[in-house]
Amino acid sequence: MGPLELITDRLILKVESLENANKILDLYNRNRACFEQYEPTRPRDFYTLEYHQHMLVREIHAYNDGNFVRYYIYKKLNPNMIIGSINLNIHSNSIAEMGYKVDYFFHNQGIAREACLAVINMAFKYYKINQIDARIHPTNSASIKLATNLGFHPVRLEKNAANILGTDQDLIRYSLITSAIQ
Repeated sequence: MGPLELITDRLILKVESLENANKILDLYNRNRACFEQYEPTRPRDFYTLEYHQHMLVREIHAYNDGNFVRYYIYKKLNPNMIIGSINLNIHSNSIAEMGYKVDYFFHNQGIAREACLAVINMAFKYYKINQIDARIHPTNSASIKLATNLGFHPVRLEKNAANILGTDQDLIRYSLITSAIQ
């Protein structure tokens, strides 16, 4: 297992506890329109406290099992407000899939890059990951730019890979190989 908390120059990334489910719900409520245009269609009860409490329980179990970790992102200057998250689905063959999101208000400040670098380094060190993949919507130019800047390369188009806003849409799989950042 990786650490419960990562610290960077400006950020605190931590595996969150159940009592902060309200902060997670607040992040999603603030960013509903921004996040929903690129992420799978949400269940009806997604924007409820109960949903996020249940998800945190599942995330904690998956973290303890060693197959998933989600870090919630805080700025050091405001350690009470979640401004994003980054997660890794860890597969048994030394491959992980990464997802990330940052509060719209904090876009274009290097937050996602700083958080991704911390999690990528943690994944290689603690989980011995050889490859990290990210599935990105073709119109998400900010995410494509970030992934490319981090050394990810497009490897394939996945047709109808996700139901987003009620329609099946394509995603592009990007990959980062360990040797690419060493």
